[in-house]
Amino acid sequence: MNEHEQKPKNKRLLTYYLILGACILIIAAVAVAVTLSLTLGGNDMTIDDDTDQTVDGDDDNDDETPDDGDDEDDDDADDTGNETTFLMPVTEVDAINSYGFYHNTTLDKYYLHTGIDFAGEAGDEVYAVLDGTVESIVSDPILTGTTITIAHENGLTTTYTFVDAAEGLEAGDTVARGDVIATVAEAMGQEYKDGAHLHFEVFLNNEPVDPETYLEITEK
Repeated sequence: MNEHEQKPKNKRLLTYYLILGACILIIAAVAVAVTLSLTLGGNDMTIDDDTDQTVDGDDDNDDETPDDGDDEDDDDADDTGNETTFLMPVTEVDAINSYGFYHNTTLDKYYLHTGIDFAGEAGDEVYAVLDGTVESIVSDPILTGTTITIAHENGLTTTYTFVDAAEGLEAGDTVARGDVIATVAEAMGQEYKDGAHLHFEVFLNNEPVDPETYLEITEK
C-alpha cells in the first residue's frame, strides 16, 4: 500500500515543478521584452531630439536673411535741403556775429546765437534768399523790432529780424529769390549795441541751423 500511495505523490511534485519552471520562463520572457521596449523607445527619443535641433538651426538662418534688406534701407538718405544755395540777403556783406556761442553786449549775456548778423546802414535793402511764401510779419518794438518769416520748399524757413517790412508786404504773399522784402532798421532792441544790422536765421524742419550751410559768404 505504501508504494502505491508514494507514486501519485511523486507525480504531483513533478507536475508542480514543471508548472513552476514554465512560470519562471514566462516571467523571464516578459522581463526581456520590457527591457528591449524601453531601450528602443529611448533611441527613438534621441533621434527626435536631433531632428528638432536641426530644424531650429534652419529657422535661425532664416531670421538673419532680412538684415540685408535693412542695410539697403539705411543707405537711403532723407532730403535735408543742404544742396540748396541761397542768394545773399544784403548787398554789402559784413558778418559781425556768426552762428554759435555769443556774448550779447547789449544784455551782457552769453547764449547760443542762432543766426548771422550782417552789419549795414538803416535803409539798406534786404532780399528774399529763395522763392517762398511770407509766413508771418511780427513786430516787437522792445526786443527785436520787425521779423519777417518766409517758408520755402524742402522744410526750409528763413527769418529776417531788425528790419522794416517793404510797403504792402503781407503774410501769404509769394516772393521770388532776389525780391526786396525789407530794409535794415535803425539799431534797436536786444542787439542795440551792435548798431544797425540784419539778423538772419535759417530753420530746417523747425530746427535752427547755421545759415552758412546755405550761404556762400564773401565779404567785401
